[in-house]
Amino acid sequence: MLPPAFRLALDGADTLLVSSREAGRERAVHAWFVVTPDESLYLFNYAHALRVARWRHDPWVRLTIPGGGLSVEGRVQFIDPADVDVDVQDLVVDRWGMWGATTPEGLRRMLRDRSHVLVRVDVA
Repeated sequence: MLPPAFRLALDGADTLLVSSREAGRERAVHAWFVVTPDESLYLFNYAHALRVARWRHDPWVRLTIPGGGLSVEGRVQFIDPADVDVDVQDLVVDRWGMWGATTPEGLRRMLRDRSHVLVRVDVA
């Protein structure tokens, strides 16, 4: 569950700054996100992106509200295509439709073919 102040700050944010570790250094990139009604936060990305490689090696991430300074730490959990629930699927399709996930079937194909990954961030 997301801390209340962080969750409230997300309402005004279009992206998050997502930090991950590589060779003892933090690397950060802006990323779009979705939050489900139960306050789970998901990220969707190209499977071969450097950040995804870092997540596979070390699942730790820091999520920071750009310009706001609020941050939380957590761990990414890779979601199996068969385990994507309908609510999450619809949020992802709505948010990332321009990436080819324009339909639920398209999203599942992208995840099944491993061209993209869907991760849930479990906040510590």
